[in-house]
Amino acid sequence: MKLYYWPKTRAFRALWMLEEMRVPYELEYVNIRAGAQNGADFSRVNPMSKLPALEDGGVRVAESGAVLLYLADRYPESGLGVPVDDPARGRFLQWMFFTGSCLEPAMAERMTGAPGNTVSFGWGDLARVEHAIESALEEGPWLLGEQFTAADVLAASTLQIALVAKLIPPEGVLFEYVERSLAREGHERALAIDRREAARLAPAAQAGVAHASR
Repeated sequence: MKLYYWPKTRAFRALWMLEEMRVPYELEYVNIRAGAQNGADFSRVNPMSKLPALEDGGVRVAESGAVLLYLADRYPESGLGVPVDDPARGRFLQWMFFTGSCLEPAMAERMTGAPGNTVSFGWGDLARVEHAIESALEEGPWLLGEQFTAADVLAASTLQIALVAKLIPPEGVLFEYVERSLAREGHERALAIDRREAARLAPAAQAGVAHASR
């Protein structure tokens, strides 16, 4: 199992997922500061030249939601997914797609100050997205009630960005949800790895920035 990775990127989502699952994997470094994501080799893994991406034997998969869904289905014993024949599978899939199709676009809209269109845009606006998540959390600590899943990895990691960017206040249901999520041992292990790799790879990152600015 190979995770295409660089510190402090969205690849952290997959790193967190792998640490929650405790399955063997290796990191394949893609120095985005030096433009390595645009090379022909990585473009064959992900034509969008973005992280994360995953390689598992002959399987290649990119896009955060797809990577996490693949891992959840690949390792059902981890309990981070929902079996196909389980009635909860539908809601699980809904939340797996929600971050990429609703939460992230709504955040980007708020960040850029775009006028938006709550009728035409599938995500409505950030207020509607927040309400949807808050409503789901009324039934338990996680999006699927008592079960922490890959959908929570996606949503909580993205809401953390929203908190840092001050798009949502550091209080209330969403804040508490993020705090619960970040307190998990899997997240703490992944965060320690990300910090360690960021420090170790700092010279390469700086060299990449210098190269890009020439």
